[in-house]
Amino acid sequence: MELSPELRNRLAELRGDLLWGRLSGTAPEAGWLACELIEAGLDSPEVWELAGCALSIGSMTEVEPLIREVMTESGFPPIDVQRTPWEVARDVAQGIAEGTLPIGKGADFLILELRDKCDGPEEIFWLMMLIDDWEAVRATPPSDDELRLQARKIADAATDRLEALKDQDS
Repeated sequence: MELSPELRNRLAELRGDLLWGRLSGTAPEAGWLACELIEAGLDSPEVWELAGCALSIGSMTEVEPLIREVMTESGFPPIDVQRTPWEVARDVAQGIAEGTLPIGKGADFLILELRDKCDGPEEIFWLMMLIDDWEAVRATPPSDDELRLQARKIADAATDRLEALKDQDS
């Protein structure tokens, strides 16, 4: 299935909304998104059921379970925030690095929700510096590529930390 950049961005935004637990929009908007996914080649009972909401009246909350299934089928699985902070940090950082999660929503989650829970790792601190304090260090804001590279470093650090914890438990 080949997704257009615009459709990928919409799915990434929706994944970011799910990460923060605040879906915006309406069931018909989700239905029309499903129609576009069908056009792009996604074919499953769930995507067809969600597409059926295109002319309905309702909130995103009513169709959230379908949205979660369709997101997973589209290659944008919702991130389970009920796992350990390091597992969540790895998945959020990978999403940023891969472009399946908006940089701003993912970075904010890493900084605001996970930094302290992960004992303030240096990699998240440097992401925060790139975003919040770039003016003190350089003349231009960081590029998306720089932010994605830093996210990759966070994902690698999280993977290393999880391996160390696994070895410690053995």
